[in-house]
Amino acid sequence: MADKLYEDTEVKRSAKEGRDVSLWHERISLAKKDKDRWIDESGANRFVDEYKGRYDLYFQGRLKKIKVPPVNEVFAYVQSDIAATYNKDPYITVNPKAGTVRGAKLWEVWLNYAWRELKVKEELELEIIDKDLVGSAWHKVGHAVDSIGTGDKLKILNESLYSLRVDWKDMFWNINSKRPPKDCQWMAQRIVRPLDDIKKSYPRAKGLQGVPYPEIDKDEYKRATYKDDIKVGCMYEIWDARDRQVLLIADGLKDRYLADPKPWPDYLDEFPFQSYWDFWVPGSAYPMSSIAPWEPQILEEMILLAQAINHAKRWNRQLFIKGGSIDDNSLDKFERGDDGAVITVNANMEDSGFRFSDFGQLPVDFYLIMDRLQAIKRNIHGQPEFMRGGITKTNTRTIGELQMMESGARGREDRKVDRLETHLENIARHMMAHMKANFDLEMAIKVTGETPEEVIATLGANYNPVTKTVTFTPEEIMGEYDIEVKAGSTLPLDKSTRMRVYESVLQSVAAVVSKGPMSPFINALIQGILSDYDIKALEEAYQQEVAQFQQMQIQNQGQMGVDQQKTMAEARKREAQAQQIQVETQISAQDAMIGPMGRAQTKRIEKEPLLIGEEK
Repeated sequence: MADKLYEDTEVKRSAKEGRDVSLWHERISLAKKDKDRWIDESGANRFVDEYKGRYDLYFQGRLKKIKVPPVNEVFAYVQSDIAATYNKDPYITVNPKAGTVRGAKLWEVWLNYAWRELKVKEELELEIIDKDLVGSAWHKVGHAVDSIGTGDKLKILNESLYSLRVDWKDMFWNINSKRPPKDCQWMAQRIVRPLDDIKKSYPRAKGLQGVPYPEIDKDEYKRATYKDDIKVGCMYEIWDARDRQVLLIADGLKDRYLADPKPWPDYLDEFPFQSYWDFWVPGSAYPMSSIAPWEPQILEEMILLAQAINHAKRWNRQLFIKGGSIDDNSLDKFERGDDGAVITVNANMEDSGFRFSDFGQLPVDFYLIMDRLQAIKRNIHGQPEFMRGGITKTNTRTIGELQMMESGARGREDRKVDRLETHLENIARHMMAHMKANFDLEMAIKVTGETPEEVIATLGANYNPVTKTVTFTPEEIMGEYDIEVKAGSTLPLDKSTRMRVYESVLQSVAAVVSKGPMSPFINALIQGILSDYDIKALEEAYQQEVAQFQQMQIQNQGQMGVDQQKTMAEARKREAQAQQIQVETQISAQDAMIGPMGRAQTKRIEKEPLLIGEEK
């Protein structure tokens, strides 16, 4: 009876799981169709091809279409954007909110170490490319655990924090979302792995047939001879915000999950996916590419340039000849432009039977149109040519006009830098949450260089000395410390940036020095600015200046002490002299009032004291 009840329960559970898995496959299928529609409408794949120099562009010649030579401004724009916004690793600061200053410093050192160790900079450079070409980029932070076995035989092989870019084609969410990930009910990441690896990692994958790689064209796959070599498994890691579960399904398995559902981590109130974008489109879940607004001007400029090249290469060498002067074979050699070709003629070379056509120079309007197109592009994307190392044409040809253009472009770049710093702060906040939830005491000691007692004292009640483990509450993990990226710490330290730092420091020092001695707060502030920008020469000079100022203060205090002692001694001497003069003056006055007889009587009284009862 018990066995029968167990079998019925398992059948019902399996049937419910099959319905749930089918439902998730249907949801993801709808999300795929919605993304495919957006890809076709937005031209995302076209922008990626243009970044690689693939412009499928022709203009109609007299007899055939002529290929337009590419002018890859898309590549130049994207690479300049990377250099202008993310040239160096950021400096992450941690400020205590409900914790201690020492604890904040510990986390600050550890976060900056983890950022470098995980090579997050390489991931962010790829995300800037995604953001510029497609419109948005995705980043995921998590804690991975590699294990073997199940149940009592489960053995953990490795635990590690990861912070990685997610390909924009692999992200899906519910179709009624307008601001992913903020308003998503669920999000899914497509994970493509070799079929054999999936079967080894997941026992439930038994019988999985696999599918073609998503990026392979279906017709090419049908023509392929060795299809097993390009078969993969497509998994979908689903984060369900409503039931707070993490699910795993696979294409080809419609009746079961690939692994048992896992609970959403308690310390995460958000999706693990962070979105990064520059230009939002109202009413759409997909931001706009940085290339889309000015792509038409690129294509027009390329066509004009191709026409100019074609004019210079072909039409300036048209030839008029008298009929029968050149045989057909020689004429073919001439038309092809064969180098070293021997062309025979049947007429006298000195008569007027041969004449080249003169088409003249290109019209002036051609160059004006090219300049106007470039001006329109600069007005839209805000990146002058000199920011890419090129030459920018101006009306007045003055430095002032270039400075005005740089100022306007710098305003747009500052906005992009601010958007990037916000993205970096979100990533660092999630990294810190995972690090606190999976605290490694030995690693913290290794990274920070603190003694165990000092680290344990910083952790406070979160450290259990009996189990030697560290635990944090969700409230402590999500809101105990504030994380910020120091403004401008990712920017390249070029001449312009150095000048801004010099001016900032000079203004601060001048304003303080004019009011008297420099306060410790201003001193620390200036040292922090110089340290962040890593200007060693200026930093050392400032430290020498501070040391000399402090030494001068000590010497002044010592000199003031000696002078003060001399002044006090002289004052006491004068005071004593004044008292002596006052005493002598009082004695002289008394002598004048008493007279000779009084003095004699006084002396007698002093020599002969009165006896008791004796009258004077």
